[in-house]
Amino acid sequence: MSRFQEEIQKMKERREKTIKQIAVFVEAEAKLRAPVDTGHLRRSITHETQSDENVSKAYIGTNVEYAPYVEFGVASKNIKPQPYLRPAIEENKDKIKDIIEKGMNVQ
Repeated sequence: MSRFQEEIQKMKERREKTIKQIAVFVEAEAKLRAPVDTGHLRRSITHETQSDENVSKAYIGTNVEYAPYVEFGVASKNIKPQPYLRPAIEENKDKIKDIIEKGMNVQ
């Protein structure tokens, strides 16, 4: 493997590690913000990461059927939104940027 290929591989590894750190962080922040009745919604919030040669992705969410109704509300049923996932990202943009910069060694 050439030096260039080695550096590309290291960059991919840093990218994958960084996206995992972001996913863990956002999951934790969403859990802190999730409203609690029984705790089922909060416990169900998870993350998954996927990477290929060019892209790394993080998915943070839940498979709980009523989660979208909590996040967005239901006007027709007078259920007010109680966002927890969007604020976990929106309110932490600077922290997420810091994780990216540190993880990718951006100067």
